[in-house]
Amino acid sequence: SDHFNFAKIGVPALYLKVGSDFVGEGKDYGDQLKVTYVQKYYHQPSDQFDSSRMNFEGGVEDLKLLFQVGKRLSFGDEWPQWKEGSEFKGVRETYMP
Repeated sequence: SDHFNFAKIGVPALYLKVGSDFVGEGKDYGDQLKVTYVQKYYHQPSDQFDSSRMNFEGGVEDLKLLFQVGKRLSFGDEWPQWKEGSEFKGVRETYMP
């Protein structure tokens, strides 16, 4: 994943992983949706956009969060920092003032 290549040179990057806790239906429902998608559609000819079975509300929430993080970073005066003990912190400190 691209975020790890950034980290290896000391650049913090965000990586989001989708969950399965479907709002209003619960985690079991979300897990079943994932299983069905992988079994019936993923990397198959049937893997086409279908608005009747796809819901992007969670993705929109993720994008709003990422936008707010990016906005805060771009208008701020501080660089993102690595946690103490991170293997990537030392790499970054070699080229940052």
